[in-house]
Amino acid sequence: MSQLNQKSIQEIGNLTDKCQCVITKLEQNIKSTYMDNTSHITDKTVEAIGKLGELKKDAENRHMSYYNRKKVVDYLIYINLSITPILL
Repeated sequence: MSQLNQKSIQEIGNLTDKCQCVITKLEQNIKSTYMDNTSHITDKTVEAIGKLGELKKDAENRHMSYYNRKKVVDYLIYINLSITPILL
């Protein structure tokens, strides 16, 4: 009986050690996956923010271009309105 008890204790100890090893490997895999994915997400976020900055600058340039053209068209209309009575 004593021998069976010792064998059981030894087997339980071995299983506990194996489980601890598996848990440690799993923890390492989770940490490495987390770090890899976090760095990947950070890189993609920085890239997306850069693209958004470019889009913002482009939109501002188009906005200013539109209003600059509008001013030119307004001046042409004023000139046309001032010349029309003279020609008639």
